[in-house]
Amino acid sequence: MNDLLRGAYDLHIHTAPDVVPRKCTDLEAARRMLEVGMGGGAIKCHYLDTAARAALLREQFPQLNIVGGVVLNRSVGGLNPSAVERTAQAGGKLLWFPTLESREYQRFQHRDDPTADLSSYIPVCDENGRLLPAALDILDAAAQYQMVVCTGHIGPSEGMALVREGQRKGCTIVLTHADNPADQYSTAQQIEAVRMGAVVEHSFFTTYYGRTPIEEIARQIRVVGCENVILTTDFGQPKSPFFDEGMAQYAHLLLENGFTLDELRQIMCQNPRRILS
Repeated sequence: MNDLLRGAYDLHIHTAPDVVPRKCTDLEAARRMLEVGMGGGAIKCHYLDTAARAALLREQFPQLNIVGGVVLNRSVGGLNPSAVERTAQAGGKLLWFPTLESREYQRFQHRDDPTADLSSYIPVCDENGRLLPAALDILDAAAQYQMVVCTGHIGPSEGMALVREGQRKGCTIVLTHADNPADQYSTAQQIEAVRMGAVVEHSFFTTYYGRTPIEEIARQIRVVGCENVILTTDFGQPKSPFFDEGMAQYAHLLLENGFTLDELRQIMCQNPRRILS
């Protein structure tokens, strides 16, 4: 496993401390990265900024490039440009648009309940599909501080609006777990996004839990090209494998589906290292 993961990054790991139980702590995650020879990764929390935590890990593990950031859910004020700016000033590298509290994500979760009240959840676009002013300000802050903008759990139409505006503002955009049924991007949308400079993320979570077959992941990667894709796990749930185990399983499955070691190194090592730089 060490050779397969050497230099790899997982930019989507949920660690403790958190508001829910997690598989491992920040420190344990860093130790596991070091043990298997990974290059680094990103620690993520839906409700708490992780920039300072990542800075402490980099001090203790200078061999690793561990980054943090902020998720724009209600606990940080939702679409809050000030939260983005302060995270960036503290060394945060990533920002995620709303995840579990995205209105479109909640619409998907309540798709069988037409009476569900979604008014407290967070939209990114207005009723005409235009990005809200706060979303534009967030993209401005991300461009100023060279933060990586991840779409989170917003809907694909909202995500594509971010990609289009982000291109104009010079932002690096990642389509968060683009194959997840809750916020799935069509292959046509993925092609359009990468033509505008976006990167497509595929997370092992959706395959491990039977939501997206590995054959479909392989197909989508081939459609947009290995140079435009990163692999992550989105792990950290107590019942999931450790993230490094998940990355190795994901890589083995892609090898079985025709990918070469050089292609995996591009997807797992070179591409994430490039977007962090």
